[in-house]
Amino acid sequence: MKIEMGESLFYSWLRHVKGCQVVQTSWKPSPAWRLRNTEALARFMQVSRDHFSGNYGLDVYKKNSLTQLIQQAEADAVGITFSDSGTHIYAVDVAYHEDGLNYGSRRGTVENVLKKLLRTAMCIHGYFDTTHGELVFGSPKIHKAILTDLSPCIVDLNNLLRENGLDFSARVIAN
Repeated sequence: MKIEMGESLFYSWLRHVKGCQVVQTSWKPSPAWRLRNTEALARFMQVSRDHFSGNYGLDVYKKNSLTQLIQQAEADAVGITFSDSGTHIYAVDVAYHEDGLNYGSRRGTVENVLKKLLRTAMCIHGYFDTTHGELVFGSPKIHKAILTDLSPCIVDLNNLLRENGLDFSARVIAN
């Protein structure tokens, strides 16, 4: 079984830097699991859809329903720490494109990164029933123009998460 280099790197980062006692690569929800907080998730999906569409002209979910969005979920690495202060979850998506991160267009790339972070936040809240964690999108090569477009969206994403009762922090690790 081949392990992707980016997944392996973040696996080690979660274990040795973040101190996660449990780490899994290629995490996917099981259809047998119950999705919790569905009303809050549907509300957050609509709020985030409206925000990114109205403020940036982005269509982060296309025509996906909450069910479709969650069924397509995968995190490249998930780590969990257990301590006296509680449980902390880290979820990482990593992508490598030889010529730089590109999902068809500049706009499409920004939409895709946002969708991945939003979907991961919803999965953590829905399957782990927690409102606290860290979301990371990592890529070794993202062009400056993409980062310029993506940066204010990440700030807004973090504000939307907090405004909707989710104590998640989202960030991009690039270049």
